[in-house]
Amino acid sequence: MPDVLSIHGLTKKYKKNVAVNGINMNIERGDIYGFVGENGSGKTTVIRLITGLIFPDSGSFELFGADNRSGNIGKARSRIGAVVETPSIYMNMSAFDNLKTQSAILGINDESKILSVLSDVGLEDVSGEKKHASNFSLGMRQRLGIAMALLGDPELLILDEPMNGLDPAGIVSIRELILKLNRERGITFLISSHILSELSLVATKYGIISKGKLIKEITAEQLHNECARTTLISSDDPQKLAETVKHSIPNQLEYTSDGVKIIGETDLNDLLSAIISENIRILSINCNETSFEDYYLSVIGGVK
Repeated sequence: MPDVLSIHGLTKKYKKNVAVNGINMNIERGDIYGFVGENGSGKTTVIRLITGLIFPDSGSFELFGADNRSGNIGKARSRIGAVVETPSIYMNMSAFDNLKTQSAILGINDESKILSVLSDVGLEDVSGEKKHASNFSLGMRQRLGIAMALLGDPELLILDEPMNGLDPAGIVSIRELILKLNRERGITFLISSHILSELSLVATKYGIISKGKLIKEITAEQLHNECARTTLISSDDPQKLAETVKHSIPNQLEYTSDGVKIIGETDLNDLLSAIISENIRILSINCNETSFEDYYLSVIGGVK
C-alpha cells in the first residue's frame, strides 16, 4: 500500500525568496504527522502546494499514489480535507447552514450527515440554533471549519495551525477531536503547528522544517527516546559498573568510556544499593532531561 503522501525534492520560489527548498517527506496511513516550524518556515506553503492552491517550481509528490503532474491528482485530492490558515466559514450563517451550503457545493443532499458531522466535532448543541458563526468562540469556529472539511469523508485531513490563538479549553477540545477522528474513523492527519507541547500529545510522527528545508523526520517513539530522562553514572571500574547495571534494571543502556548512560526513569535507590553491594566506587552521577522545545532548537540550530 503506497504512502498517503510522499514528497520528493519539492521547491517553491517567490522571486528571489525560496519558500520551500527541495523537501522530502512521507506520511503513512494512520499517521498524525506533526509539521513543526517557526513562523515563515514554509509550513503553509507546503500545505498550499499539496492542496493545489499553488504549484511547485520543481520536485514532485504522490498523493494516494497519484503523481501531482498526472491527470489523476484531482481525484486524489477529493480524498483530502483541509483547513488552511483560517476556516472558510460564513459568519452570518449558523453552523447548520454553513454545512448545508458546503454540502450543496459538494453535491451532498443529506441533512442527517450534517447533523452527524456536527456531533462528531462537538457542535450538536448548536445544530438547531440560528446563532451566527460570528458569535462563536474561536474554538467553535475551528471545530466548524473541521466539520466542513469532514463532509467529504476525507482520508487525509490537513490542519494549518489549528490551535493557534485558542484558550486552554479550546486547545484540549481540538486535541481530543483529532485523536477521536484518528482512532474511530482512521483519518490520517497532517497538522502544522509551532505549539510543540500540544503536538507532542497527539503526533505519531514529526517533520521539522526551518527556512524552507525539512531538517528532520522522526517518529514519536524516537523523539521520546531523544528527550527521555537520562542518568549518567561514572566509575573507576566502568566494566564492572556496566555489568552490574545491566543485570539490575531493564532500561535501555549506552556504554561510555568511564561508565554507563541509563535511558528513561529508574529507581536510583535500588540501583545504587546494587552498585554499592558490589564494592564499585562511583565517581559521579548526572541526571538530565531534554524537553521537546530544547530538542527542536538543537535540530534547527538554536533560536531564530
